[in-house]
Amino acid sequence: MTSPKNPLPDPAYHAIQGHSPISGPLVGVNICVIGGGFVGLVTAAGFAQFGHKVVCLENDSARLAELQAGRVPFFERDLEELIRNNMHCNRLSFSKDLEEAVDGQEAIFITVGTPPSSSGRADLGALHEVIEVLSRSVQTGQIIVLKSTVPIGTASRVKEILASNGYGDRTVPVVNNPEFLREGTAVYDFFHPQRIVIGGDSPDAIEYVKHIYRLGMTHPVPIVVTNNATAEMIKYASNVFLATKIGFVNELAGLCDQVGVNVLEVAHAMGLDPRIGPDFLNPGPGWGGSCLPKDISEFIGQGQSHGVQLHIARAVVEANHRQFESVVDKVRKLVGELDGKQIGVLGLSFKAGTSDMRGSPTIPIISMLLEAGATIKAFDPAASREAAQLLPMIEITPQASDVAPDSDCIVILTEWPEFQLLDWWSMAERMRHRNLVDCRNLLSPEVAHHYGFKYLSTGQV
Repeated sequence: MTSPKNPLPDPAYHAIQGHSPISGPLVGVNICVIGGGFVGLVTAAGFAQFGHKVVCLENDSARLAELQAGRVPFFERDLEELIRNNMHCNRLSFSKDLEEAVDGQEAIFITVGTPPSSSGRADLGALHEVIEVLSRSVQTGQIIVLKSTVPIGTASRVKEILASNGYGDRTVPVVNNPEFLREGTAVYDFFHPQRIVIGGDSPDAIEYVKHIYRLGMTHPVPIVVTNNATAEMIKYASNVFLATKIGFVNELAGLCDQVGVNVLEVAHAMGLDPRIGPDFLNPGPGWGGSCLPKDISEFIGQGQSHGVQLHIARAVVEANHRQFESVVDKVRKLVGELDGKQIGVLGLSFKAGTSDMRGSPTIPIISMLLEAGATIKAFDPAASREAAQLLPMIEITPQASDVAPDSDCIVILTEWPEFQLLDWWSMAERMRHRNLVDCRNLLSPEVAHHYGFKYLSTGQV
Protein backbone atom coordinates (compact mmCIF):
# COMPACT_ATOMS: atom_id res chain seq x y z
CA MET A 1 0.00 0.00 0.00
CA THR A 2 1.39 3.39 -0.91
CA SER A 3 1.04 6.31 1.44
CA PRO A 4 -1.97 8.54 0.72
CA LYS A 5 -1.06 11.76 -1.04
CA ASN A 6 -0.41 14.75 1.19
CA PRO A 7 -1.13 13.03 4.50
CA LEU A 8 0.14 16.03 6.48
CA PRO A 9 -1.09 19.62 6.28
CA ASP A 10 1.26 22.46 7.03
CA PRO A 11 0.52 24.09 10.39
CA ALA A 12 -2.37 26.34 9.47
CA TYR A 13 -4.55 28.84 11.25
CA HIS A 14 -7.68 28.74 9.12
CA ALA A 15 -11.21 27.98 10.17
CA ILE A 16 -13.08 25.36 8.20
CA GLN A 17 -15.31 27.08 5.69
CA GLY A 18 -19.03 26.69 6.15
CA HIS A 19 -19.06 26.34 9.93
CA SER A 20 -19.89 28.75 12.72
CA PRO A 21 -17.26 31.32 13.81
CA ILE A 22 -14.49 30.19 16.11
CA SER A 23 -14.77 31.11 19.76
CA GLY A 24 -11.31 31.72 21.12
CA PRO A 25 -7.98 33.03 19.87
CA LEU A 26 -6.82 32.26 16.33
CA VAL A 27 -3.58 30.78 17.65
CA GLY A 28 -2.41 27.42 18.90
CA VAL A 29 -3.38 26.35 22.40
CA ASN A 30 -1.63 24.32 25.07
CA ILE A 31 -2.71 20.68 25.09
CA CYS A 32 -1.81 17.68 27.21
CA VAL A 33 -2.41 14.21 25.75
CA ILE A 34 -2.41 11.50 28.43
CA GLY A 35 -1.33 8.17 26.99
CA GLY A 36 1.50 7.38 24.57
CA GLY A 37 -0.16 4.51 22.73
CA PHE A 38 -1.48 4.35 19.19
CA VAL A 39 -4.30 6.88 19.63
CA GLY A 40 -2.35 9.15 21.95
CA LEU A 41 0.70 9.48 19.72
CA VAL A 42 -1.31 10.12 16.56
CA THR A 43 -3.45 12.67 18.40
CA ALA A 44 -0.50 14.44 20.03
CA ALA A 45 1.54 14.60 16.84
CA GLY A 46 -1.50 15.66 14.80
CA PHE A 47 -2.40 18.51 17.11
CA ALA A 48 1.23 19.64 17.13
CA GLN A 49 1.17 19.69 13.33
CA PHE A 50 -1.87 21.95 13.57
CA GLY A 51 0.31 24.46 15.43
CA HIS A 52 -0.71 23.66 19.00
CA LYS A 53 1.83 23.23 21.80
CA VAL A 54 1.47 19.61 22.96
CA VAL A 55 2.93 17.57 25.78
CA CYS A 56 2.25 13.83 25.67
CA LEU A 57 2.30 11.86 28.91
CA GLU A 58 3.75 8.34 29.01
CA ASN A 59 4.33 6.63 32.37
CA ASP A 60 6.38 3.69 31.08
CA SER A 61 10.03 4.75 31.50
CA ALA A 62 11.42 2.58 28.69
CA ARG A 63 8.73 3.66 26.28
CA LEU A 64 9.18 7.29 27.33
CA ALA A 65 12.90 7.13 26.58
CA GLU A 66 12.18 5.83 23.09
CA LEU A 67 9.68 8.60 22.44
CA GLN A 68 11.99 11.31 23.74
CA ALA A 69 14.58 9.99 21.29
CA GLY A 70 12.08 10.34 18.47
CA ARG A 71 11.42 6.62 18.10
CA VAL A 72 7.96 5.07 17.98
CA PRO A 73 7.82 1.63 19.69
CA PHE A 74 5.47 0.22 17.02
CA PHE A 75 5.02 0.61 13.29
CA GLU A 76 2.44 3.06 11.96
CA ARG A 77 2.96 4.64 8.56
CA ASP A 78 4.25 8.26 8.64
CA LEU A 79 3.93 8.57 12.43
CA GLU A 80 7.61 8.56 13.43
CA GLU A 81 8.47 11.25 10.89
CA LEU A 82 5.54 13.37 12.07
CA ILE A 83 6.65 13.08 15.70
CA ARG A 84 10.28 13.91 14.95
CA ASN A 85 9.36 16.94 12.85
CA ASN A 86 7.18 18.44 15.57
CA MET A 87 9.72 17.69 18.31
CA HIS A 88 12.30 19.53 16.17
CA CYS A 89 9.92 22.50 15.93
CA ASN A 90 9.38 22.44 19.72
CA ARG A 91 5.65 21.88 19.35
CA LEU A 92 5.71 18.36 20.81
CA SER A 93 7.36 17.01 23.95
CA PHE A 94 7.00 13.96 26.19
CA SER A 95 6.76 13.70 29.98
CA LYS A 96 6.13 11.16 32.74
CA ASP A 97 4.88 13.53 35.46
CA LEU A 98 1.11 13.85 35.12
CA GLU A 99 0.59 16.77 37.48
CA GLU A 100 3.43 18.71 35.86
CA ALA A 101 2.23 17.83 32.35
CA VAL A 102 -1.31 19.14 32.89
CA ASP A 103 -0.24 22.35 34.62
CA GLY A 104 -1.15 25.32 32.43
CA GLN A 105 -2.81 23.24 29.71
CA GLU A 106 -6.09 24.46 28.29
CA ALA A 107 -7.28 21.04 27.16
CA ILE A 108 -6.42 17.60 28.55
CA PHE A 109 -7.07 14.73 26.12
CA ILE A 110 -7.22 11.29 27.76
CA THR A 111 -6.26 8.45 25.40
CA VAL A 112 -5.42 5.63 27.84
CA GLY A 113 -6.34 2.08 26.89
CA THR A 114 -9.62 0.45 27.86
CA PRO A 115 -8.77 -3.22 27.18
CA PRO A 116 -11.23 -6.04 27.80
CA SER A 117 -11.29 -7.49 31.30
CA SER A 118 -11.67 -11.21 32.04
CA SER A 119 -15.45 -10.72 31.78
CA GLY A 120 -15.14 -9.12 28.34
CA ARG A 121 -16.20 -5.70 29.61
CA ALA A 122 -14.00 -2.64 29.21
CA ASP A 123 -11.37 -2.27 31.91
CA LEU A 124 -11.45 1.37 33.00
CA GLY A 125 -8.73 1.01 35.63
CA ALA A 126 -6.20 3.20 33.83
CA LEU A 127 -8.83 5.87 33.17
CA HIS A 128 -9.94 5.95 36.81
CA GLU A 129 -6.33 6.29 37.96
CA VAL A 130 -5.86 9.29 35.69
CA ILE A 131 -9.12 10.93 36.80
CA GLU A 132 -8.24 10.48 40.47
CA VAL A 133 -4.97 12.34 39.94
CA LEU A 134 -6.62 14.99 37.77
CA SER A 135 -9.32 15.55 40.39
CA ARG A 136 -6.59 16.82 42.71
CA SER A 137 -4.72 18.93 40.18
CA VAL A 138 -7.08 20.11 37.44
CA GLN A 139 -7.80 23.82 37.42
CA THR A 140 -10.97 25.76 36.75
CA GLY A 141 -11.12 26.64 33.06
CA GLN A 142 -9.35 23.53 31.87
CA ILE A 143 -11.27 21.04 29.70
CA ILE A 144 -11.07 17.27 30.08
CA VAL A 145 -11.60 15.46 26.79
CA LEU A 146 -12.24 11.71 26.78
CA LYS A 147 -10.80 10.35 23.55
CA SER A 148 -10.52 6.80 24.85
CA THR A 149 -13.32 4.44 23.85
CA VAL A 150 -15.44 4.28 26.99
CA PRO A 151 -18.79 2.68 27.90
CA ILE A 152 -21.95 4.74 27.92
CA GLY A 153 -22.15 6.68 31.16
CA THR A 154 -18.40 7.02 31.70
CA ALA A 155 -18.39 10.79 31.26
CA SER A 156 -21.09 11.11 33.91
CA ARG A 157 -18.99 9.00 36.29
CA VAL A 158 -15.95 11.17 35.59
CA LYS A 159 -17.97 14.27 36.42
CA GLU A 160 -19.03 12.66 39.71
CA ILE A 161 -15.41 11.94 40.64
CA LEU A 162 -14.41 15.50 39.85
CA ALA A 163 -17.37 16.90 41.78
CA SER A 164 -16.54 14.74 44.81
CA ASN A 165 -13.16 16.45 44.92
CA GLY A 166 -14.58 19.94 44.82
CA TYR A 167 -14.93 20.55 41.08
CA GLY A 168 -18.40 20.87 39.62
CA ASP A 169 -18.98 19.91 36.00
CA ARG A 170 -19.51 23.56 35.08
CA THR A 171 -16.00 24.64 36.12
CA VAL A 172 -14.21 21.56 34.76
CA PRO A 173 -16.26 20.42 31.76
CA VAL A 174 -15.91 16.86 30.47
CA VAL A 175 -16.20 16.34 26.71
CA ASN A 176 -16.29 13.10 24.72
CA ASN A 177 -14.37 13.13 21.43
CA PRO A 178 -14.16 9.53 20.19
CA GLU A 179 -11.48 8.60 17.66
CA PHE A 180 -12.09 6.89 14.33
CA LEU A 181 -8.53 6.16 13.27
CA ARG A 182 -7.73 3.14 11.13
CA GLU A 183 -4.46 1.43 11.95
CA GLY A 184 -2.16 1.56 8.96
CA THR A 185 -3.60 4.88 7.75
CA ALA A 186 -4.06 6.65 11.09
CA VAL A 187 -1.97 9.71 10.25
CA TYR A 188 -3.89 10.27 7.04
CA ASP A 189 -7.19 9.71 8.88
CA PHE A 190 -6.33 12.29 11.52
CA PHE A 191 -5.86 15.01 8.93
CA HIS A 192 -8.72 13.85 6.68
CA PRO A 193 -11.49 12.77 9.08
CA GLN A 194 -14.88 11.76 7.76
CA ARG A 195 -16.48 13.37 10.80
CA ILE A 196 -15.56 14.79 14.19
CA VAL A 197 -17.86 13.88 17.08
CA ILE A 198 -17.95 16.13 20.15
CA GLY A 199 -20.24 15.32 23.06
CA GLY A 200 -20.82 17.38 26.17
CA ASP A 201 -23.12 19.72 28.03
CA SER A 202 -20.92 22.83 28.11
CA PRO A 203 -21.36 24.94 24.95
CA ASP A 204 -18.15 26.83 25.66
CA ALA A 205 -16.12 23.65 26.07
CA ILE A 206 -17.60 22.15 22.90
CA GLU A 207 -16.77 25.29 20.96
CA TYR A 208 -13.22 25.24 22.29
CA VAL A 209 -12.69 21.64 21.19
CA LYS A 210 -14.06 22.63 17.78
CA HIS A 211 -11.47 25.40 17.71
CA ILE A 212 -8.64 22.97 18.43
CA TYR A 213 -9.55 20.97 15.32
CA ARG A 214 -10.52 23.89 13.09
CA LEU A 215 -7.20 25.60 13.58
CA GLY A 216 -5.40 23.05 11.45
CA MET A 217 -8.06 21.73 9.10
CA THR A 218 -7.95 23.22 5.62
CA HIS A 219 -11.03 21.52 4.18
CA PRO A 220 -14.65 21.15 5.37
CA VAL A 221 -15.28 18.38 7.87
CA PRO A 222 -18.70 17.51 9.36
CA ILE A 223 -18.72 18.20 13.10
CA VAL A 224 -21.37 16.29 15.05
CA VAL A 225 -22.25 17.95 18.35
CA THR A 226 -24.25 15.94 20.85
CA ASN A 227 -24.32 14.97 24.52
CA ASN A 228 -21.75 12.78 26.26
CA ALA A 229 -23.69 9.52 26.29
CA THR A 230 -24.62 9.77 22.62
CA ALA A 231 -21.01 10.41 21.65
CA GLU A 232 -19.99 7.33 23.62
CA MET A 233 -22.64 5.24 21.87
CA ILE A 234 -21.67 6.51 18.39
CA LYS A 235 -18.21 4.98 18.76
CA TYR A 236 -19.48 1.54 19.79
CA ALA A 237 -22.31 1.50 17.26
CA SER A 238 -19.89 2.38 14.45
CA ASN A 239 -17.40 -0.37 15.26
CA VAL A 240 -20.05 -3.04 15.81
CA PHE A 241 -21.61 -2.17 12.46
CA LEU A 242 -18.24 -2.41 10.71
CA ALA A 243 -17.64 -5.83 12.27
CA THR A 244 -21.11 -6.86 11.08
CA LYS A 245 -20.31 -5.73 7.54
CA ILE A 246 -17.06 -7.73 7.50
CA GLY A 247 -18.80 -10.74 8.98
CA PHE A 248 -21.45 -10.62 6.28
CA VAL A 249 -19.01 -10.47 3.37
CA ASN A 250 -16.99 -13.33 4.87
CA GLU A 251 -20.08 -15.52 5.08
CA LEU A 252 -21.00 -14.42 1.56
CA ALA A 253 -17.55 -15.52 0.38
CA GLY A 254 -18.13 -18.95 1.91
CA LEU A 255 -21.36 -19.31 -0.03
CA CYS A 256 -19.69 -18.07 -3.23
CA ASP A 257 -17.04 -20.77 -2.79
CA GLN A 258 -19.74 -23.41 -2.87
CA VAL A 259 -21.88 -22.08 -5.73
CA GLY A 260 -19.09 -21.00 -8.06
CA VAL A 261 -19.59 -17.24 -7.89
CA ASN A 262 -16.82 -14.64 -7.57
CA VAL A 263 -17.39 -12.73 -4.34
CA LEU A 264 -15.21 -9.83 -5.53
CA GLU A 265 -17.62 -9.11 -8.37
CA VAL A 266 -20.59 -9.41 -6.04
CA ALA A 267 -19.03 -7.10 -3.43
CA HIS A 268 -18.08 -4.56 -6.10
CA ALA A 269 -21.63 -4.38 -7.39
CA MET A 270 -23.01 -4.16 -3.84
CA GLY A 271 -20.61 -1.35 -2.98
CA LEU A 272 -21.84 0.79 -5.87
CA ASP A 273 -25.12 1.17 -4.00
CA PRO A 274 -24.63 4.29 -1.81
CA ARG A 275 -26.80 2.71 0.87
CA ILE A 276 -24.14 0.00 1.24
CA GLY A 277 -20.85 1.55 0.13
CA PRO A 278 -17.63 -0.24 -0.90
CA ASP A 279 -15.64 -0.06 2.33
CA PHE A 280 -15.25 -3.13 4.56
CA LEU A 281 -16.51 -5.46 1.83
CA ASN A 282 -13.20 -7.26 1.34
CA PRO A 283 -13.40 -10.89 2.52
CA GLY A 284 -10.59 -12.24 4.65
CA PRO A 285 -9.68 -14.57 7.53
CA GLY A 286 -11.88 -12.68 10.00
CA TRP A 287 -11.91 -9.30 11.66
CA GLY A 288 -9.59 -8.45 14.54
CA GLY A 289 -7.35 -5.69 15.85
CA SER A 290 -7.27 -3.66 19.01
CA CYS A 291 -10.75 -2.13 18.62
CA LEU A 292 -13.39 -4.34 17.03
CA PRO A 293 -13.05 -7.39 19.32
CA LYS A 294 -13.10 -5.43 22.57
CA ASP A 295 -15.75 -2.97 21.44
CA ILE A 296 -18.23 -5.58 20.30
CA SER A 297 -17.65 -7.49 23.56
CA GLU A 298 -18.37 -4.36 25.60
CA PHE A 299 -21.38 -3.57 23.42
CA ILE A 300 -22.87 -7.00 24.14
CA GLY A 301 -22.08 -6.53 27.83
CA GLN A 302 -23.87 -3.18 27.89
CA GLY A 303 -26.91 -4.85 26.41
CA GLN A 304 -26.84 -7.56 29.08
CA SER A 305 -26.52 -5.03 31.89
CA HIS A 306 -29.64 -3.25 30.62
CA GLY A 307 -31.65 -6.38 29.87
CA VAL A 308 -31.30 -6.08 26.09
CA GLN A 309 -30.29 -9.14 24.05
CA LEU A 310 -28.14 -7.98 21.13
CA HIS A 311 -28.64 -11.03 18.89
CA ILE A 312 -26.99 -9.59 15.79
CA ALA A 313 -23.82 -8.60 17.65
CA ARG A 314 -23.58 -12.08 19.20
CA ALA A 315 -24.06 -13.71 15.81
CA VAL A 316 -21.28 -11.56 14.35
CA VAL A 317 -18.84 -12.82 17.00
CA GLU A 318 -19.85 -16.43 16.39
CA ALA A 319 -19.52 -16.01 12.62
CA ASN A 320 -16.05 -14.57 13.05
CA HIS A 321 -14.89 -17.60 15.02
CA ARG A 322 -16.25 -19.84 12.29
CA GLN A 323 -14.22 -17.87 9.77
CA PHE A 324 -11.02 -18.78 11.63
CA GLU A 325 -12.04 -22.43 11.46
CA SER A 326 -12.83 -22.17 7.75
CA VAL A 327 -9.23 -21.14 7.04
CA VAL A 328 -7.91 -24.23 8.81
CA ASP A 329 -10.45 -26.36 6.95
CA LYS A 330 -9.13 -25.05 3.63
CA VAL A 331 -5.56 -25.93 4.60
CA ARG A 332 -6.72 -29.40 5.60
CA LYS A 333 -8.60 -29.77 2.31
CA LEU A 334 -5.33 -29.26 0.41
CA VAL A 335 -2.84 -31.16 2.60
CA GLY A 336 -4.99 -33.74 4.38
CA GLU A 337 -4.28 -34.41 8.05
CA LEU A 338 -2.19 -31.60 9.52
CA ASP A 339 -0.12 -33.70 11.92
CA GLY A 340 3.52 -33.49 10.80
CA LYS A 341 2.83 -30.97 8.04
CA GLN A 342 4.81 -27.75 7.68
CA ILE A 343 2.77 -24.62 6.97
CA GLY A 344 4.25 -21.34 5.77
CA VAL A 345 2.37 -18.24 6.92
CA LEU A 346 2.64 -14.86 5.22
CA GLY A 347 1.37 -12.04 7.43
CA LEU A 348 0.88 -11.88 11.20
CA SER A 349 -0.41 -8.38 11.97
CA PHE A 350 -4.18 -8.06 11.92
CA LYS A 351 -3.99 -5.88 8.80
CA ALA A 352 -1.37 -4.43 6.48
CA GLY A 353 0.35 -1.16 7.36
CA THR A 354 0.73 -1.86 11.08
CA SER A 355 2.70 -4.06 13.45
CA ASP A 356 -0.30 -4.50 15.74
CA MET A 357 -1.19 -8.11 16.55
CA ARG A 358 -3.78 -7.36 19.23
CA GLY A 359 -6.84 -9.42 18.39
CA SER A 360 -5.30 -10.54 15.10
CA PRO A 361 -7.14 -13.44 13.44
CA THR A 362 -3.71 -14.90 12.69
CA ILE A 363 -3.31 -15.90 16.36
CA PRO A 364 -6.31 -18.26 16.67
CA ILE A 365 -5.72 -19.62 13.15
CA ILE A 366 -2.07 -20.45 13.89
CA SER A 367 -3.07 -21.89 17.26
CA MET A 368 -5.55 -24.23 15.55
CA LEU A 369 -2.90 -25.36 13.06
CA LEU A 370 -0.45 -26.06 15.88
CA GLU A 371 -3.04 -27.96 17.90
CA ALA A 372 -3.62 -30.18 14.87
CA GLY A 373 0.09 -31.08 14.83
CA ALA A 374 1.43 -28.73 12.16
CA THR A 375 4.69 -26.79 12.43
CA ILE A 376 4.73 -23.15 11.39
CA LYS A 377 7.21 -20.87 9.66
CA ALA A 378 5.92 -17.31 9.41
CA PHE A 379 6.94 -13.89 8.13
CA ASP A 380 5.57 -10.38 8.58
CA PRO A 381 7.18 -7.15 7.30
CA ALA A 382 6.48 -5.24 10.53
CA ALA A 383 5.26 -7.55 13.31
CA SER A 384 8.22 -9.88 13.89
CA ARG A 385 8.96 -8.52 17.37
CA GLU A 386 5.32 -8.70 18.45
CA ALA A 387 4.94 -12.20 16.98
CA ALA A 388 8.00 -13.51 18.82
CA GLN A 389 6.31 -12.56 22.10
CA LEU A 390 2.79 -13.73 21.26
CA LEU A 391 3.67 -16.87 19.29
CA PRO A 392 6.96 -18.16 20.70
CA MET A 393 6.16 -21.69 19.47
CA ILE A 394 6.53 -20.79 15.78
CA GLU A 395 9.58 -19.90 13.70
CA ILE A 396 9.71 -16.27 12.56
CA THR A 397 11.70 -15.97 9.34
CA PRO A 398 13.74 -12.91 8.25
CA GLN A 399 12.45 -13.01 4.66
CA ALA A 400 9.10 -13.88 3.14
CA SER A 401 10.71 -16.43 0.83
CA ASP A 402 12.05 -18.34 3.86
CA VAL A 403 8.60 -19.76 4.64
CA ALA A 404 8.63 -21.81 1.41
CA PRO A 405 11.37 -24.48 1.81
CA ASP A 406 9.82 -27.88 2.60
CA SER A 407 6.39 -26.38 3.27
CA ASP A 408 3.30 -28.40 2.46
CA CYS A 409 1.16 -25.27 2.13
CA ILE A 410 1.51 -21.48 2.26
CA VAL A 411 -1.27 -19.42 3.84
CA ILE A 412 -1.58 -15.67 3.16
CA LEU A 413 -3.22 -14.15 6.24
CA THR A 414 -2.40 -10.42 5.97
CA GLU A 415 -2.85 -8.28 2.86
CA TRP A 416 0.67 -6.84 2.66
CA PRO A 417 0.96 -5.77 -1.01
CA GLU A 418 4.59 -6.91 -1.24
CA PHE A 419 3.35 -10.50 -1.07
CA GLN A 420 1.93 -10.02 -4.56
CA LEU A 421 5.43 -9.20 -5.82
CA LEU A 422 7.17 -12.30 -4.48
CA ASP A 423 8.99 -14.60 -6.88
CA TRP A 424 6.23 -17.19 -6.80
CA TRP A 425 8.08 -19.45 -9.26
CA SER A 426 10.93 -19.73 -6.79
CA MET A 427 8.54 -20.09 -3.85
CA ALA A 428 6.73 -22.98 -5.54
CA GLU A 429 9.94 -24.78 -6.50
CA ARG A 430 11.21 -24.75 -2.90
CA MET A 431 8.01 -26.15 -1.39
CA ARG A 432 7.41 -29.82 -0.66
CA HIS A 433 3.92 -29.52 -2.13
CA ARG A 434 2.53 -26.60 -4.11
CA ASN A 435 -0.52 -25.69 -2.03
CA LEU A 436 -1.66 -22.11 -1.43
CA VAL A 437 -4.52 -20.76 0.70
CA ASP A 438 -4.99 -17.08 -0.13
CA CYS A 439 -7.19 -15.64 2.60
CA ARG A 440 -6.84 -12.10 1.23
CA ASN A 441 -7.30 -12.77 -2.49
CA LEU A 442 -3.95 -11.15 -3.27
CA LEU A 443 -3.43 -13.48 -6.23
CA SER A 444 -5.93 -14.40 -8.89
CA PRO A 445 -6.74 -18.08 -9.46
CA GLU A 446 -5.20 -17.78 -12.95
CA VAL A 447 -1.88 -16.50 -11.59
CA ALA A 448 -1.74 -19.11 -8.83
CA HIS A 449 -2.47 -21.95 -11.28
CA HIS A 450 0.15 -20.56 -13.65
CA TYR A 451 2.75 -21.22 -10.94
CA GLY A 452 1.45 -24.75 -10.47
CA PHE A 453 -0.37 -24.21 -7.17
CA LYS A 454 -3.39 -26.03 -5.90
CA TYR A 455 -5.13 -22.84 -4.85
CA LEU A 456 -7.99 -21.95 -2.53
CA SER A 457 -8.99 -18.31 -2.17
CA THR A 458 -11.77 -16.58 -0.25
CA GLY A 459 -14.76 -16.61 -2.56
CA GLN A 460 -12.92 -16.31 -5.87
CA VAL A 461 -13.53 -18.65 -8.80
